[in-house]
Amino acid sequence: MAHAKFSPSAAHRWLSCPGSMIMEKDMANTSSAHADEGTAAHFLASECLERDRNATDFLNCFIVIKKGNAEWDQEAAETRSGFMVDLEMAEFVQKYVDAVRSQAEGNELLVEQRVNFSSFIDAENAFGTGDAIIIGQTEIQIHDLKYGRGVKVDAEGNEQLKLYALGALSDFGMFGDFTHARLVIHQPRLGHVSESVVTIEELYDFAHRAKNTVQMIKAIDAGTALFQEKDMLNPGEKQCHWCKAKASCPALTKAVIETVAGEFDDLSACDLEAELKQAVEDVPQHENQTLAKLYAALPLIESWSKAVSIAVTDKLHGGEQVPGFKLVQGRAGNRTWSNAEEAEQVLKGMRLKVEDMYDLKLISPTNAEKLQKAGVIGPRQWSKVQDLIVRPDGKPTVAPESDKRPALEVNPFNDFETV
Repeated sequence: MAHAKFSPSAAHRWLSCPGSMIMEKDMANTSSAHADEGTAAHFLASECLERDRNATDFLNCFIVIKKGNAEWDQEAAETRSGFMVDLEMAEFVQKYVDAVRSQAEGNELLVEQRVNFSSFIDAENAFGTGDAIIIGQTEIQIHDLKYGRGVKVDAEGNEQLKLYALGALSDFGMFGDFTHARLVIHQPRLGHVSESVVTIEELYDFAHRAKNTVQMIKAIDAGTALFQEKDMLNPGEKQCHWCKAKASCPALTKAVIETVAGEFDDLSACDLEAELKQAVEDVPQHENQTLAKLYAALPLIESWSKAVSIAVTDKLHGGEQVPGFKLVQGRAGNRTWSNAEEAEQVLKGMRLKVEDMYDLKLISPTNAEKLQKAGVIGPRQWSKVQDLIVRPDGKPTVAPESDKRPALEVNPFNDFETV
């Protein structure tokens, strides 16, 4: 799968922190099982929209990911890069498909459409692929499916979708008198749909700002400008989250350490372990205002800590020396059968009772619901099952003031009431 240098999916990073693109330049792209699953779900969605089918039409079919691309495979098995279309995937993908179809009625629907926004940001070969683009008379719609269960993503101010919209304007602007673009993010596994409308003028303003950033990056990349850390690196939770360079980023390291332990001039000259130990001891003494600042920084600090841990582990596995650390044999894993079928036959020969030989456990409500959707449990039976399903209230959790949920009022006996 081809990737543009100024990738729309990474725009939230290189627009906020231009230096990240320079620092990531020679770092390899990696994938994961979660990313491959998302690719499979996108492929299923595109097949439904392009072939006018429903997701359940592909139940038990296999999708395999090869070099970043998805395709059907008649003989594949569920592996690291192979996925079977089960009821869960079909249900969630169908929600996205239905939403797109309802918006596409009477309009032009383009599925997995590659768009080019090079002219807007003055960058060669700047392109992206929109999951679904709908061309109306005065409106361009950009629909983006995000299949993961991670963080909710808002369409408001979303750089990725704005670049897709600019690309759609560049490629199809001559076919309509467009006044605005509607940006829609679908996260069916989170039950989340976010929508934002931007005017064409607002898109042009965004393009101008993006162009300025691109010119800065290109100048440094070409060696015609100096890399100034204070101008190029801007650590933050959003832009650092997926950055491959965060473990070696001086600005992020400085921001994290200063947040926790206070300002410093030279990291190599200070006793970092002692400073952090003292910072931990001081936490209970902080005023609420300081605690709020520290709490808000936790996601960024945790992201940096994880990146450092992975970097050290990778270097040691690669044979490099990291002062003060080494690789050792870890604790042995849990005992398991070397051959489960053979063990089963041996135990059966001992004439053990079924309840002694097997662990029997009632299925969960979630798995019962899957049986209902598959038709194994009928409508009347399901109504009886539903009467037995309960869902306890969630435990009190800390959230930012911008959260839509109402605050809980705490009384001296630690009871909570909605205010």
